[in-house]
Amino acid sequence: MLRGRWGSNEPTVYLPDRKVADGAVVFSDSAIHSKTGNSVNLLSLAFTLAHAGAAVVVPRRTLTCPPTDRSASVEGAVVICAEYWLVDHTKLFHNGEPTVNQQNMVVHEGFAYVGPRLCDPAIASECKLTDPLVSEDCVFKNYCRHHICVPIGETEGGDSTPSFITNGGLGAVDFIHKELGLAPIKALMAAPTRSSRNIAF
Repeated sequence: MLRGRWGSNEPTVYLPDRKVADGAVVFSDSAIHSKTGNSVNLLSLAFTLAHAGAAVVVPRRTLTCPPTDRSASVEGAVVICAEYWLVDHTKLFHNGEPTVNQQNMVVHEGFAYVGPRLCDPAIASECKLTDPLVSEDCVFKNYCRHHICVPIGETEGGDSTPSFITNGGLGAVDFIHKELGLAPIKALMAAPTRSSRNIAF
């Protein structure tokens, strides 16, 4: 279980069958439900990425699309807690730092985030939307990570949610696998049933 002053959450964690993962992925939600009736199980995407070599954490919660208002699905504490757990409990290639070539250009990222910008829990007076891997809290606690982002559930700016609804997220998985340098992915894999094993934060 992930626990904090914000409450608790039982996430799903998928780890590759190796001692050192090729990258790490943080999801904000475990499913997307569209008001049109369509839904996407993000656990299948997470399991596919783990099968390709990534360590993945997925909090148990659902993203409604489109959001009912600007404050919907933007609670950030649970996602940041999940990120902290992933950083603390997994071994990553190159410690999760980006891999660069001889020209000092990034050729592979170490981290990816799939989700909307979230309220920064370090700022209690207002909802300041931020990426959980670069929040003020992560700066203070040394958890910030260079990463790529696949935005879903956004109320402004770029939003990949429609493509998730259309193709089940295969395009996003393909993008993440290339950016993190994971093993090739041919198709999405069905996520296994939930285990009774929990994790403690």
